[in-house]
Amino acid sequence: MQSSAPDVAPPRRKWKFSLLRSVGSRLFLSILGGSLVGLGLTALLSYRELARQSEAELLSSLQVKAQNLEGEFQTFENSTHLVADAIKTLHAAGEKREQVYVDLINRALVTSPLATGLGFGQPPNQRLLIPSRRYAYPYAIRRLKDQPVIAKGGESDPSSYEENYFKQPIAAGKPVWLEPVSYTETTLEPPRDLVTTSYTLPVYNEKKQLLGVLSQDLELGFLSQELNTHVMRDAGHFVLVSAQGNLIAYPPDPQQAINLRPFQKINNYQGIWNHIQQSLRQGGKNGILQWRDASGARSFWAFEQIPGNGWVLMAEVPESVVLGPVIRFTALGTLGSVLGASILQGAVVALFVRNLNRRLQPIMDECNHLAETSAKSEELMSREDELGRLTISFYALLGQVTVNERRLRKEMARSEQALKALQQTQAQLIQTEKMSSLGQLVAGVAHEINNPINFIYGNLPHAANYTRDLLRLVNLYERKYGETDPDIKAYREDIDLEFIVDDLQKMLASMQIGADRIREIVLSLRNFSRLDEAEMKRVSIHEGLDSTLLILQNRLKPKPDSPGIEIVKQYGKLPLVECYAGQLNQVFMNILSNSIDALEKYNKERTPEAIAADPPTITISTELLHGQTSGNTVIRIEDDPARVPTVVICLEDNGPGIAKEHRSKLFDPFFTTKPIGKGTGLGLSISYQIVVEKHKGSLRCESEPGKGAKFIIEIPVRHPNPAKLT
Repeated sequence: MQSSAPDVAPPRRKWKFSLLRSVGSRLFLSILGGSLVGLGLTALLSYRELARQSEAELLSSLQVKAQNLEGEFQTFENSTHLVADAIKTLHAAGEKREQVYVDLINRALVTSPLATGLGFGQPPNQRLLIPSRRYAYPYAIRRLKDQPVIAKGGESDPSSYEENYFKQPIAAGKPVWLEPVSYTETTLEPPRDLVTTSYTLPVYNEKKQLLGVLSQDLELGFLSQELNTHVMRDAGHFVLVSAQGNLIAYPPDPQQAINLRPFQKINNYQGIWNHIQQSLRQGGKNGILQWRDASGARSFWAFEQIPGNGWVLMAEVPESVVLGPVIRFTALGTLGSVLGASILQGAVVALFVRNLNRRLQPIMDECNHLAETSAKSEELMSREDELGRLTISFYALLGQVTVNERRLRKEMARSEQALKALQQTQAQLIQTEKMSSLGQLVAGVAHEINNPINFIYGNLPHAANYTRDLLRLVNLYERKYGETDPDIKAYREDIDLEFIVDDLQKMLASMQIGADRIREIVLSLRNFSRLDEAEMKRVSIHEGLDSTLLILQNRLKPKPDSPGIEIVKQYGKLPLVECYAGQLNQVFMNILSNSIDALEKYNKERTPEAIAADPPTITISTELLHGQTSGNTVIRIEDDPARVPTVVICLEDNGPGIAKEHRSKLFDPFFTTKPIGKGTGLGLSISYQIVVEKHKGSLRCESEPGKGAKFIIEIPVRHPNPAKLT
């Protein structure tokens, strides 16, 4: 009997999915490689941006110091011009006494905090001021800090009139700053070695005749103390160099400045000086460069030319201070990002491969079992049941990913809106605080001026009446005793009584006009600040515009280097408007200030002939739409509820205009085309919020390059929310 062995099922093979593991590692390496490339590019861009910001910080620190020095120099120059004006006034009055001029120079030096010496040289061959002296040179010299000033007159050394401080300003015909010099001052006891520079100017009378040369000395020790500070991050130093390249202040080695050593002779700085001079010749006023000195140390050098005297202020900061934090931040950030990305991507890929293995394992086991136990393995493996379920699972996963992606996009959009709202709030807080401080300052100044000017204004009529009474009394004495009493007649001729009577009346009239003008200014300042009008009130738009123009009057006047700006008012008949008066004045201030900045910059680019043909002008026009005025109220003339009475304010200039690519960004927060330190990019953004959100109006700009810019403000006469009205 033949027996057959029982069927034994073949052992089931376990798939290890080595291929999937290989795919997982390749997937991980591919994603990691792409991430590293992206992180590397991001790190490079971050490094460049942070380096640019550090350079901007260095240049900004230099500009602040340069502005401080420029202010000190302007104060020094103004004090010299005041003395020159006093000398011209004394000459016009016929003063010839030398001691009067000595006393004037003495008082001027005592009150000057920076000057160490002050002198006035009269030309020997043109003695219009002190004819009794051929070599008249009254002067004053400051001794040590706690000792009095020495002031002298008398005959001077004829060689003094051959020195640069006397000849150079006459040849130039204008004030000049002289190169620093080192000398021994023998008029002091004991004599002192001084290193000074001088601001000298020729003094002319009304007939353009030379009266002499006024020279005020500035000791360089003051500048060395002023610049003995760190530039940024508790490192670096400032260097001040004259227009000829001589050291004026050098904190690393002050003795070099005392010796007036040329800057080019220090280390290997000849190349730095050549680069700065080339940049200044090309019209640049400041800049920054990297330099390696003779010892191999690398550093950043920033420079800026000081207007007026042509001196150059430089700041040197080691490269490690400027770029060290940037490199450390970028390196640590990149390393942390690489480690974080590697760990996260490794975990994600491992979980993905594990989950994929778990889902595919049953299908692969079933296919393997069918292939080993059935001859129809290929036909069975082509069935769609298991593979169909796998496909369905993949599509379900894809759908879930799509849903999550849409949800993520919505969250990103909401986050972006929240960020914009936060930026607008921050910008408004900054600008509101700044304008609040300005308003408080203006209101305080107006209040402090108001009381004394009221006293003057109230007493001027009484003074005028008393003066008329006294003049009548003098006239009576004149008729009764003027011709009979020789003493009265002689004294009347000595004092020129007729001139005094005529000039006294003119003087009182001038004082009345001045008092009226000051009262108008105080009223305009209080109207502009409006600290008591934080709530909505009915106010005059024209008063707000006039107050703002008064605040900006100083910028509208002609200056030596630029013509004045003409204001054309085309005011219509407007009613009182419900608005936040202080905030609306802020809008006028922002727009008018931008127009003035644009016109000043535009004038610097034009020739005098072009400016004369088309003078800088700002036109302000107002009108009322969809209504007519009756006193201070408005009458609606249309039944359409959408067409409410509206006030239109147009502020137009004939400047260079605004480029098309900039017009769409005008009202974005922090957008500005001005250089660093000149603008914040908040003015127009805040103005737009005030007009549109606070007053339910509109603010738009119409401009083309070369045709000026026109800002149009439209606000309703009556606010849609009357509950806010007080």
